[in-house]
Amino acid sequence: MITVGQGKTRIPVRSLWLLLIYASDMLKDLRSDEREALLAGARDADLADAITEVLVGEVERRLRHNLTLSYRARADDLTRVRGRIDHLRTSSARLMERGQVACRFEELTADTVRNQYVCRALRWASRTVVSKPLASRCRTAAFRMERLGVTDRAPTRSEMSRDRLSHHDAADRRMLDAAKLVHDMALPVHSAGNRLLPMIADDNDRLRKLFENAVHGFFSYSLYSVGWRVSSPTLKWKAAGDSGSLDLLQRMETDSVLEHRATGRRIVVESKFTNAVGLNRSGTIKINRDYMFQLYAYLMSQTGSGDPAADSAEGVLLFALTEGQSPVESEVEIQSHRVRVLSIDLSGTPTEIREQWLRCVD
Repeated sequence: MITVGQGKTRIPVRSLWLLLIYASDMLKDLRSDEREALLAGARDADLADAITEVLVGEVERRLRHNLTLSYRARADDLTRVRGRIDHLRTSSARLMERGQVACRFEELTADTVRNQYVCRALRWASRTVVSKPLASRCRTAAFRMERLGVTDRAPTRSEMSRDRLSHHDAADRRMLDAAKLVHDMALPVHSAGNRLLPMIADDNDRLRKLFENAVHGFFSYSLYSVGWRVSSPTLKWKAAGDSGSLDLLQRMETDSVLEHRATGRRIVVESKFTNAVGLNRSGTIKINRDYMFQLYAYLMSQTGSGDPAADSAEGVLLFALTEGQSPVESEVEIQSHRVRVLSIDLSGTPTEIREQWLRCVD
């Protein structure tokens, strides 16, 4: 359990990287049995082991079909000419007297930044997973990679940013996605440790975006099979005027819009990784007016355009429960639109969090 945020918006989170699973692109690349096991909650007790199992399985598959190789520049003193001759070094070091020549050349190697990143993830996972057989598989896969020349080192962010995946590298994408999740499972805290990690606990913008993407990802993977379509459209104002005036209007970028294909039911879900209720000036508990006005604008701006789903659309303000706050579940009807305010207790188990998310479509 960790607590993020500060002051009155401290949010207890039991499994921050559960959000990472739903927010990432990894679920769509999982095989159906792996995805169903995660979504059904069959691996809630050992989520770290579940992702590590995907990682080691992908590495073993890549080892059977050869790791992705790449060329790297090298300079060495050789007994035969290879590539281009470095005449200055050959002459200044008097290499010819020893039967050598300085050469600059490129060689094909498996010791790429990508493979180093995966190898380090395997080493890290072997020390953190619960399953001993799985830890053994991680060590064996890492050893096999090192035997092929992969260095056990942690690439820098700059190095990773320069490593681009092309369409020829599609086989590496699942492996890299799993390795990234394994690395991200090391949750940063405010206490001293032996690893340097990004201070994500103090980065409210990243946490807010993570929560929004996780909610959207959960709906996308959990509701599609029961007839729902999930999107994040940018809504348009029904406004007229010159282009300069229209450009001054704020964009209405939704977090998640759920549409049931058979019934035409539409639900606009606005996710907030902060407290959505608080005391007003008179000391009365009220819903944050800015959040309500935002949700109201999303609903009312689309009515009267001949779309029955928009005329009866529902709105849900979904927010993370802060420390010491009582759960919130309220419902009102505003101009024929059902509007609900629901809190999500992120300190609960993964199964409980999923059940709370599903309240949006009750």
